[in-house]
Amino acid sequence: MIELTVHFYLVRHGQTKLNRYHRLQGITDSPLTKKGKAAAVKAGQNLKGINFSAAYASDLDRTYTTAKLILKENNQPDVPIYRDPGLRELSFGRFEEGKNRQVLPEIIRLLGPVNIWRAFYQPHHASKLTDLFQQVDHSSQIESARQLVNRMTQTLRYIGHKYNSNQPESSILVVTHALILSVFIESLNGKVPRMLLKNVQICQVDYTDEKFVLKTPVKPQKGSRKS
Repeated sequence: MIELTVHFYLVRHGQTKLNRYHRLQGITDSPLTKKGKAAAVKAGQNLKGINFSAAYASDLDRTYTTAKLILKENNQPDVPIYRDPGLRELSFGRFEEGKNRQVLPEIIRLLGPVNIWRAFYQPHHASKLTDLFQQVDHSSQIESARQLVNRMTQTLRYIGHKYNSNQPESSILVVTHALILSVFIESLNGKVPRMLLKNVQICQVDYTDEKFVLKTPVKPQKGSRKS
């Protein structure tokens, strides 16, 4: 029996204006900066030679724009881009658009410096960081790390089933966000940089026989701001 494999190329979107101003953005949208657009073009160059069957982005414009620029530079502008809310970022609740230098002191005040330190130095620190936001804001719209992983997994599994029945191998571009992508990579026992995945960082994950396998180790880099 031939194993059918879907190669997912998972990419964090390019830098946005809120990234540049060091503000949290989850479900809040923000346009790409010139630097963000240039980085998306560079990502397209890095992915040249890969023939994508389709591309997926979250329902936020920063991911769609990044995907469009990648495909254009990859000489595949006609590849369809589908928007899927299952790929959107965690909502940061009342901390949405908050300045990082103001949010962190408030979280330290609420939870204590020891808990923050422990979260950042856990092996799965992206997941711990996600759960910290849920602890300090009990709003129902903030998901736990487990909920975030489940949402990402279910979304990719749905896409995988759609394409792994057509041919032995398919390549799918997926543009999403820092935190949801980081916790998903951790769920596959991948290591994530302390400040999460950098803008337009690319990870390859293969989907074969109902299983996800991380193929490209995440290289430690100086991370940029979240989401």
